[in-house]
Amino acid sequence: MTADHKPIVLRVKGLTKKFGQTLAVNNISFDVHDGDIFGFLGPNGAGKSTTMYTMSGLVAPTSGSIEIFGHPHTDFVAVRSRMGAMIEVPAFYEYLSGRKNLEVLARLQPGIAPGRVDDLLDKVGLLSRAKDRVGEYSHGMKQRLGIAQALLNSPQLLLLDEPTSGLDPEGSAQIWELLRRLVAEEHMTIFISSHLLHEVEENCNRIAVINQGIIVACDQVRHLLFFSKEDYLLLFDTDEHRAGAEKILRQSEGVEILPTGGEAGTPGILQPGEAGLWIRVQQGLASKIVGGLVEKGLAPKAFSPQRKTLKQFFLELTRRQPAGRA
Repeated sequence: MTADHKPIVLRVKGLTKKFGQTLAVNNISFDVHDGDIFGFLGPNGAGKSTTMYTMSGLVAPTSGSIEIFGHPHTDFVAVRSRMGAMIEVPAFYEYLSGRKNLEVLARLQPGIAPGRVDDLLDKVGLLSRAKDRVGEYSHGMKQRLGIAQALLNSPQLLLLDEPTSGLDPEGSAQIWELLRRLVAEEHMTIFISSHLLHEVEENCNRIAVINQGIIVACDQVRHLLFFSKEDYLLLFDTDEHRAGAEKILRQSEGVEILPTGGEAGTPGILQPGEAGLWIRVQQGLASKIVGGLVEKGLAPKAFSPQRKTLKQFFLELTRRQPAGRA
């Protein structure tokens, strides 16, 4: 069964949210499938937190619908017992220990097994600090405790907002390892908002990008990134052939020659000794460009579509003005 044919756990359809005259989320739709680690990306103010607050039932939508496990998201009996969430900065009683905070929350939820609190503290790496007051915890430790709180009821769907914020690289790696294990071993589905694009690229199988309240991309990560329709690497036998091709391409409509020195936002750096060009072309022009070089006796020995990083893809999308916005 392919990813897109797995059961739909979360369906957002035509979701719109206004705060007075401010349109925070504008008619967005996407599906999250069973077993996804689904990344939700966007710049500050794009509508990510509003969307997550609405999905979790903390904010009422202006219009549109949200279904979780095939039920309206407001159906607390069918949905809430199967869902956990940590949205924005988790709040705890600062004067209580980490363990006591979780024990208080566990009493509010029926069916939490004895020992569940310590099991979760161990999973998120806080068992050795379980007796310490939360007021003594670092921001990263509070993030870990927030994830433990979201897992108390053994949810099938987990909503996480910036879960690795404030963690050092080792701590972030441990949290992502935990999330992957939850998906593999406990058949969980995870919806995660993050600004750390390299982490999303490495760990999420599907993503949606929201910009100014509009979904501007939604697909499997490998489909969005692996074969760019715009960026290509041309390799030539000699520097003379490369220079001749560059002269022609600079005069060609619909072609942009990109820097090869590793500048931010560029696709990469040529290996030492390679006679090559990085180019960006309008869709559908690649074969015409190669044909023109062949006719001039400057055929490249390689003409390869290049994989973009998620950072490049994200910046290209979010720097554009979404359709439907003035």
